[in-house]
Amino acid sequence: MSDTLECSECGASIDSTDDLETEGEVAEVEPESDGSFQLYENHDLFLCKNCRKPLGISRP
Repeated sequence: MSDTLECSECGASIDSTDDLETEGEVAEVEPESDGSFQLYENHDLFLCKNCRKPLGISRP
């Protein structure tokens, strides 16, 4: 059984990766208290295929 995600922008029901669009990669960052940040891995960014709102990132 898989989870269903609903796009808050257009209301589309996302049931599988077929309903998502991959758009490049985004860097995972950890903000520090002094305003700097620590860089980690890059992850694929997934968008709603209907309206292109960012919905999530891949997990390593």
